[in-house]
Amino acid sequence: MDAAIIDLDGTVYRSETVIPGAAAGIDALRSAGLDIVFVTNSSTKTKETCQDRLESLGIEVAVSEILTSASVTARHVGSTYPDQTVMILGSPALTEELRRTTIRLTDEPAETDVLVVGKDTGFDFETLTAGLQALEAGATFVATNQDRSVPTASGLKPGSGAMIAAIGYAANREPDVICGKPHEPTVTASLDVLQAEPADCLVIGDNPETDIEMGNRAGMTTVLVLTGLVDRTDPAADDGSADHVVESLAAVRHLI
Repeated sequence: MDAAIIDLDGTVYRSETVIPGAAAGIDALRSAGLDIVFVTNSSTKTKETCQDRLESLGIEVAVSEILTSASVTARHVGSTYPDQTVMILGSPALTEELRRTTIRLTDEPAETDVLVVGKDTGFDFETLTAGLQALEAGATFVATNQDRSVPTASGLKPGSGAMIAAIGYAANREPDVICGKPHEPTVTASLDVLQAEPADCLVIGDNPETDIEMGNRAGMTTVLVLTGLVDRTDPAADDGSADHVVESLAAVRHLI
């Protein structure tokens, strides 16, 4: 193996708490000569925010080694719709990443060419209405990711997928593009960072529907860690979808 794609939430940390052994597992991968990119489906963090979080937990990482669904979405929208007018329903981090592109932003549904939806902790009826009206006016529907929930130190909380599903249900529309794991925009962005072929990559994460599915679709070697969404009692831990199932990121050193 030449490279590793490592999830963050539920794999390296939970909220503000590092998962025991995660730093040692990352060090083992680096010592074995693997290039690393940390890939999170979070759309509420910039790459710099993730870097700060990791370094506060004692894990040194460059911004260039981090991708979030917000940054991947900005990359995709900026390159695919460079001259379009975009409305964002999501976090300040998502807006910050998109402001780094050449797109024009609007708050008016009728002016919207592309609707970008991510996690929004202030999601309410007005947000739902704005999204519905933008889609009814013909906007392209771009989703950061479809995570149903995310693991935190205080338990599971709704993910971006809950907001996206609500808007899509109201408009009777599915997203035209989904940028986060397990979808192609994140695969492409990850391989561009690593400069590696899929067959030479490990994908390590706690979510069978995103991390493991992405690796399987792309032809990568998949490693499911049991420190987030799935534990030994979950059927997904024993259904054969992952090439390897380990207790934590620390155990990955035995696979290399």
